[in-house]
Amino acid sequence: MSADESKGELTPRLFSTDKLASTIDVEVAIGEWFWVKASRLVWVGERQEREEYEWLGCVMHVGSNYLLIEEPSSHHGSSTARVHFDDFWKELRHERDAPAVIAAKVAHFQAASQGFLNQIKEITARLGVGKQAQLKAPGTSDTNRMALVTLSAQRDIKAYEQSLVLAKETELPELFKEVKEANQEVARWMSAESLPLLARAAGLEGILQEVGDRIFNVSLYAGLTEQVVCIKEGEPAAFLDKLHVMQRRLYMDEECLLGYRHGGIDFESIEDFDAWLIEPANRDRILPHARTLVAMRVRRETKEREWDGTIAGAFVKVNLEEADKTTFFYIRNGERLYRLACDLEFDESIIPDLAEFDPSEPLMVKLFGRRIEKLVSVGEYEALLNAHNATVAAAERWERENPVSTWDEKAQGSRWMRNPHRPDHFRACEWESFDPSSVYFDDASDEIATRIKKYNRIALIIQGLFDRSEVLHPHPPVKTWVSEGFAAAVKLVYDGAASLNFKDPPDFDAYRDACNAGLDADSVVIGQEHYWLQREAAKENKRIQNDWRQRGERRYHKTFRPYGNPGPGYLAKMSSFKPKSGQAVFTWNRERLGNARNYRGERGDEMPVSLTVPATALFNVSAYRLGDYKQFFQDPRTRADYLKWAPLLIAAEEYHAGNLIPQEPLS
Repeated sequence: MSADESKGELTPRLFSTDKLASTIDVEVAIGEWFWVKASRLVWVGERQEREEYEWLGCVMHVGSNYLLIEEPSSHHGSSTARVHFDDFWKELRHERDAPAVIAAKVAHFQAASQGFLNQIKEITARLGVGKQAQLKAPGTSDTNRMALVTLSAQRDIKAYEQSLVLAKETELPELFKEVKEANQEVARWMSAESLPLLARAAGLEGILQEVGDRIFNVSLYAGLTEQVVCIKEGEPAAFLDKLHVMQRRLYMDEECLLGYRHGGIDFESIEDFDAWLIEPANRDRILPHARTLVAMRVRRETKEREWDGTIAGAFVKVNLEEADKTTFFYIRNGERLYRLACDLEFDESIIPDLAEFDPSEPLMVKLFGRRIEKLVSVGEYEALLNAHNATVAAAERWERENPVSTWDEKAQGSRWMRNPHRPDHFRACEWESFDPSSVYFDDASDEIATRIKKYNRIALIIQGLFDRSEVLHPHPPVKTWVSEGFAAAVKLVYDGAASLNFKDPPDFDAYRDACNAGLDADSVVIGQEHYWLQREAAKENKRIQNDWRQRGERRYHKTFRPYGNPGPGYLAKMSSFKPKSGQAVFTWNRERLGNARNYRGERGDEMPVSLTVPATALFNVSAYRLGDYKQFFQDPRTRADYLKWAPLLIAAEEYHAGNLIPQEPLS
């Protein structure tokens, strides 16, 4: 397909209109020049009025329903306009002799610049100032001689001094500014001739993009076999079993909860996840069908990692964080399991919902400046609009019921901060209908095409797996580019849509408060060690900052465990509980500072340590019941916050299962 057929940028369009009983035809193509009607606010006396004017611009793009016109760029920027075809004769006036107009503008500003230079020359000559280009013998400077002559000719020295000051502070700076502005306009209009060439070059970028996409697709299709790793051998699925492609992208750290005490698994723990996944119960939950493909990213959130403060350490940290964003495809074929690394970036859903590209469903487009920010259905837009209108109505009702005269003078905060019904950031003026009446119709169409292209790459990966690897063997011939062939070999599983829940998500904070309501001195709790590690980190950071030998280091600890100090225990019983103040006291022993170990590695003298922790930092493990964690794990909306609840609930699960023993306080 040519650039003309795919984009339309280089295809001329013919516009006709009846004027004075005659038909005038104008052929519009890249590089044509038009006068664009516009308006601006100007000061007339003490008030502003709107002034109509025109600016000259070049056609930079011919869209399906609009022209993009841009004027030559200046240091102030440049004007651009999208003109709908329906408004062509209303907003545009064709300039048939643009080179002559541009040449006239160049000559005009050149003359203006020369005029300002002549004024500068006149002022400096009148005042007897100016630079000399020649080198003169000492004592014979023409500048000095002219200055002396000028001074001797002045009858009013004070007036001459005032003229010099006026020239220095007002007249000359203003003229220099005018010269600069005029020269910039000269440069601007001299560069105008390059605009058509730039526009035509931009029109060819679509061809380069298409070639780049072809190269990418070929390399992706050809390189699949090099990235597949078998993590479990076994018998394959039946010959005619379909490949089930799961819609929702999963996250390894949330699914398996490995390493939850240390912030969850990361890219370096992939093999640990593989070992977890091959367990039959885990395999059947993540890959439920005999032939299944599921996309998984290592982590949803960035893992907190300590670093040594060096540039090399920061480089390693950033690389590990990027590696945690890697997407893998896990493929099940009967008893066999495979892992396929992929460099592509995918959305939360790797295949679209059934209604996402439904041509019968009208869409709304949200604009951010001159780009498409969001595409939603009309139903979603109306829901946003109704919610916004309800919030605005509630805010206005609150202001009527709470007039300013009733406010406490000592209270802080503006009216917006006081109002509990603060309007959201929804603005109806930022939205347009997705139809040919919008000059952003092409941009929205390109956005949809980009999404389709991204989704189509999944089909390319699937076809490559069938054709170029033994991952899905044995299977009949597969042609996914034909609808009948795709339906015979592949089944799309819309688990993302099925995971929608119309009930409120489980509230972890409310659950934690309910468990903590039963706190007493006999409770087994968790959370005290994290509180202690953060407190020790603050002390260590302050020590580094105050030590002149380490002041230049970039180290910053979020948690810190001092040497020889085991802490209050990950899971522990408290020494005492103060219900009125809501505080728990923990006691344990640590090594004395400077106390060395003997040759057997045994510690010598120890000293007791006491720590007071607010109840709000704890979780009452004793009030936990086996299986409570499942209510948060099974709901995808709360599983995304697993780092908040997993260390607490899974530890409680292990304690009640007899796998964790709490640390005892000092007697």
